[in-house]
Amino acid sequence: MKFVETIGFMNLFINIKKIINKKFLFIYFIYFITFFLSVDFSNALSLSVNVPDKYSEVTAGEKFFFELVIKYPENLGRVDLRFEYKIFNPDNELIAQSKVLKAIETQASFIDSISIPSSAKNGLYSIEVKILDYAELDQLISTSFHVVSLENDKLQLYFIILIIVGIFIAGFVLYDLKVNHDFRESFRKNK
Repeated sequence: MKFVETIGFMNLFINIKKIINKKFLFIYFIYFITFFLSVDFSNALSLSVNVPDKYSEVTAGEKFFFELVIKYPENLGRVDLRFEYKIFNPDNELIAQSKVLKAIETQASFIDSISIPSSAKNGLYSIEVKILDYAELDQLISTSFHVVSLENDKLQLYFIILIIVGIFIAGFVLYDLKVNHDFRESFRKNK
């Protein structure tokens, strides 16, 4: 009889343990849910803007090309990202902007461009790239480059043409003087 009572108590103990485990399982489940709701997920997005050496100096009125490298390892699927490109002059005034929508997964690298207005003056300009998604992502990065004014290039071209024409005229005048001088001397000798 004692053996049967012992088995009965053991079954009772096992049943109580199962009930307690189910309650704790439920409590653990609630704790797990509240933990993940309270965790602040930060985006592990890495964005860099690189200016190729060829485009570190751009003529006003031309397109400025730059490379964007995006690494988004936490992204599990394809996501649409909005890119806002802004060009600022040396006085920090906005002179050009563009908005682009691109879809990426975990990483992307691409070359994009924006036109520099032909009215841009010489100086150190900066491009600011802002990346946004349709949730909480908002990241900003910038880099700088030089703009050479189109007016300055035209002025240099006109100056070079003027110097070449001046040298040509001076050479022609000197040649004419020499020919006339030789002609006069030969004319005097014949008299």
